[in-house]
Amino acid sequence: MESGAIAREIEELERELSSLRARVDEDNSSFTTLEQQIAQLRESLTQTQDTVRMHELRLAEKQVALVDAQRLERLDSYDEDVDRYREARDRVAEAAKTFVAELDAYDGEVINLRKLLEEMRAAFGTDERVAKVEAALAEEKEKLNGSWESVVEAAKWRIAEPVEEEVDDAEPVAASNGDDLWGDLQRTAAQEGRTSRILEYFNKS
Repeated sequence: MESGAIAREIEELERELSSLRARVDEDNSSFTTLEQQIAQLRESLTQTQDTVRMHELRLAEKQVALVDAQRLERLDSYDEDVDRYREARDRVAEAAKTFVAELDAYDGEVINLRKLLEEMRAAFGTDERVAKVEAALAEEKEKLNGSWESVVEAAKWRIAEPVEEEVDDAEPVAASNGDDLWGDLQRTAAQEGRTSRILEYFNKS
């Protein structure tokens, strides 16, 4: 009985061993297949990475080419820039004419008001009505000096060669303010041509 039990145990162990060996063979085959798949995946990954690098290089080259092409197209469209420049220049020229015309009208109004003030002083002395006109004339410094400065700063550096005009022995024209405005306006009104007129205003300090 003891030898029979041992024999049965041996047979059971042999069956289990045979089963385990079969599993080893199966697992080994699966592992080999998996290794092959990993190798294929690694090779595919390497190829994909190389392709990505090639595409990145081509993309960078195309981007550089695009920038160069856009720059050349931009340079080749210089006519548009010239047209825009001329349009802007013409607008400035027209605005300058309007400015001078408005300045003429303003100077005329100031001269008229100065004359009116002289007549009112002669007729009324120094009453409230005269004081109101004087106060109105005195508003120029507060209301317009900032505008004069802006115009002068914007234009004076653009006048590369200031025109040297012939002047008499009178004192140089100074910035208009207070009682000096009357003399300024008289000298300005006596000048000939709008060009010399605007240059005088731009060259005031």
